[in-house]
Amino acid sequence: MTLTPNWLAKFAWPPTLLSGHPLAIAHRGASDYGPENSLKAFQIAADLCAEMWELDVHLSADGVCVVSHDDNLKRVSGQDISIRNSSWAEISAINLPENQHISRLEEIIDLAKATGCGLYIEIKGEGAGLVAWRILSEAEFSFACLGSFVVEWVAELAELGCTYPLSVLVPKNKDPIKYLNGLDVDIIHLCWRDASDKPHELLTEDLMARLSNYQVVIWDEDRTEILDGLWRTPVMGICSNRPEMLKPYKQALDNPIDIVCHRGANWLAPENTVEAAKICMAQKFQYVELDVRTTADGALAVIHDASLERTTNGKGPVDQQTLEQIQNLDAGRWFRNDGAKHVIPSLAEFCELTKDRAGLYVEIKQADARAVLEIVNTHAMLDKCFFWSADIGTLIDLRRLSDDIQLMVPRWVFSSLKTAIGAYGAQIVEFDAEKDDLSEIAQCKDLGVRSMIYSRQSDWDELASYLQFEPDMVNLDFPDRFKIVKAYPRVRSHFENMVQNAYSKKSNLSPTKRHAIIS
Repeated sequence: MTLTPNWLAKFAWPPTLLSGHPLAIAHRGASDYGPENSLKAFQIAADLCAEMWELDVHLSADGVCVVSHDDNLKRVSGQDISIRNSSWAEISAINLPENQHISRLEEIIDLAKATGCGLYIEIKGEGAGLVAWRILSEAEFSFACLGSFVVEWVAELAELGCTYPLSVLVPKNKDPIKYLNGLDVDIIHLCWRDASDKPHELLTEDLMARLSNYQVVIWDEDRTEILDGLWRTPVMGICSNRPEMLKPYKQALDNPIDIVCHRGANWLAPENTVEAAKICMAQKFQYVELDVRTTADGALAVIHDASLERTTNGKGPVDQQTLEQIQNLDAGRWFRNDGAKHVIPSLAEFCELTKDRAGLYVEIKQADARAVLEIVNTHAMLDKCFFWSADIGTLIDLRRLSDDIQLMVPRWVFSSLKTAIGAYGAQIVEFDAEKDDLSEIAQCKDLGVRSMIYSRQSDWDELASYLQFEPDMVNLDFPDRFKIVKAYPRVRSHFENMVQNAYSKKSNLSPTKRHAIIS
């Protein structure tokens, strides 16, 4: 069963959820980008347009509904404390990484109201479902459901007349209908991620026919090849630690716009790193922008600044250290203390990573044109790359070395569009959204060049305004937001409607506190 107006109306869920694709359910929030089940992880999930957040609830010794996957908090906090045996005062005093804390359900509801997201609540502790139901009702928050692996806990809610949709989570190797043991629920949640190397193939036509009277939700998934197989299945929602993957970028045939990711997905991962590039490719964006500098031993490193201080734990100029020395540095702790060491990649490693998956926009900060071109050609990526440098001599050298190379020219540097194009035979003209007259973009097609808007803005309306100019490309710090306004306009309308309604009602979460969550 897919979502229908009648099903949504039955549970007072937003009718704007009918956007034609499975709901993105952020698993414990966007838990790859913030501590799981934390306000930060949920806020990032909202920023990535996940319609719902999956979260887990237990009861403290004094009856508070605590948001946590485990009863014991040692895994997430390092402290050997049991929720069911501790008071809320003891639990709330625990600090999580990244200035986060253990939340109670009321806090998450308030943030969900402010951001327009729904709650997919998994009951982890006995009695937590009843308390969660009461809290949701008192908050007049209807966009939620309650579920558990423990069928008896869900049955108790059903017997007491719970007005929220109820879900049963089905373990791997279990028949879903048999697992219900006769219980009538609204949602069947298949937790089959590890049931097979290709779990999507377990969703056969026969199985989906048997489940046709239920909404179906799928396990947490972040593998592109599995997600590609899931899009064809009639499911209500898919969980993921990376909810942005659940809305891959789709090019419009009538007005295709290539998305270029400035320094990669630089607000979700450290700029110019492999991880930042992988996030872009997983969303099926067309290009990753990167910066190239020469090291002391003549290697080409991917790093923006001339010195190491801002984006690594090292010091000094890039060109005074070898690639090996630079790659022994930590290039991610400045961005997020998540325990993962991020390494400055070489240009060759970046080419190997992105080959056949995305193109590259190579900005040459300080490097020999011939050396850059040699690496690109070695990886057979010349037709998938374009180049720019603030040093016009480097651009002229690139043009001399190859008639086929694609070069970019910034419009704001030159007095006219024709002068810009003629400076070194560029095929792409970049328009700065804050400096240039974007109406000139219309002239680019007649002049035989592609147009590209450059913007570091995150504002939804600002990003949406670029559509009217019909650029060939956009070079952005927030490509995931532009993806939504371009390819998923109904999703954007849903969130606009939800947030507008939320602000028309009283909210306990001030703008200052919302900002503090992710700062």
